[in-house]
Amino acid sequence: MMADGFLSQEELDALLGQIGSETQSESLTDIEKDMVGEVGNIILGAGATALSNILGRKVDISTPEVQVMTLKELRNEVKGEKVCVTIHFEGAVEGLNALVLEKMLAAEIADIMMGGLGTPESYELDEFKLSAVGEAMNQMMGSAATSLSDMIKKPVNITPPTTEVMNFDDTSVKFPPIGNDEDKVAKSTFTMTIEDLESAKFFMAMPIPFVKKLYDMIFGATQAESKKTEQPKPTSPAVSSASYTPPSRKEEKQPVAARPVQFEDFGKAPGESEKPQVIDERLQLLFDIPLNVTVELGRTKLSLKEVMELGVGSLIELDKLTGEPVDIYVNNKLIARGEVVVIDENFGVRITEIVSARERLHGLR
Repeated sequence: MMADGFLSQEELDALLGQIGSETQSESLTDIEKDMVGEVGNIILGAGATALSNILGRKVDISTPEVQVMTLKELRNEVKGEKVCVTIHFEGAVEGLNALVLEKMLAAEIADIMMGGLGTPESYELDEFKLSAVGEAMNQMMGSAATSLSDMIKKPVNITPPTTEVMNFDDTSVKFPPIGNDEDKVAKSTFTMTIEDLESAKFFMAMPIPFVKKLYDMIFGATQAESKKTEQPKPTSPAVSSASYTPPSRKEEKQPVAARPVQFEDFGKAPGESEKPQVIDERLQLLFDIPLNVTVELGRTKLSLKEVMELGVGSLIELDKLTGEPVDIYVNNKLIARGEVVVIDENFGVRITEIVSARERLHGLR
């Protein structure tokens, strides 16, 4: 009770607690929300492409809707059974993130991974189906980590994600430990659309420090680089802007000499453009570099179900015909073709064709 116009300590503490809780649940600024959304777009944009390749279907992921709340508020907001995938980023940027999927979406992904059409008879997920979902998410987020690494020019990796079904109606359930109960997290809600299936929502929970650090690494370097490249316009102390008169457009320009362009003849021998001794010295520096040489007999594509059914004596049909030349790769670049031979007790390849320079150039793209 208020005595003599003053608040008691208990009343003061209660008011301060209310103010603190209101401040804690406040959203970030619009700029910070855009930052969270942009980071989420970058992470899952690359992952959508990988997931599309894994499932063999077109996968679209929408622009996220961003909310900021405490981890406790997020946990209380989620209802029913969900599939939680915990991803640990490590390297240049570290932190735990959590993907929370509807069981229906997870069951559809598992069904396609196991050779089905994405129309499971039941949405219940056993250990085998959860493993299939985990592998899809591992490939998806692994591709996202690679994309992030390329953008910030620093290594970013993930550890194999943990996939589990959680019942959030159970008050004792523990959300993936991406922070403490009172820590703020960014909840980015996406809509995933897999070809021929209904759209479904899922969300990604990211700690605010993780998002801010990643955003600074992606966009901070770009902004700093742009400032370096901006050069101030030169000013002449002898000519003021008030007295300067631009030249007349009718002023005659000096004639420009033009001549046909001459391209280097790539068919020339090395000695015609440089001294042979110089080139030999350069090549000698590279002679001891090891290169991986791979001979590819053929390729094929199998579903996860077909792979799991393989056993001793199983036959895998390749896309090459009998007697067709095999491809020879050096560091994953096609450089020649040949035929398989037997040398004593080992297999070998007799080169029958060297790939043209045009084809080798096309393979480097």
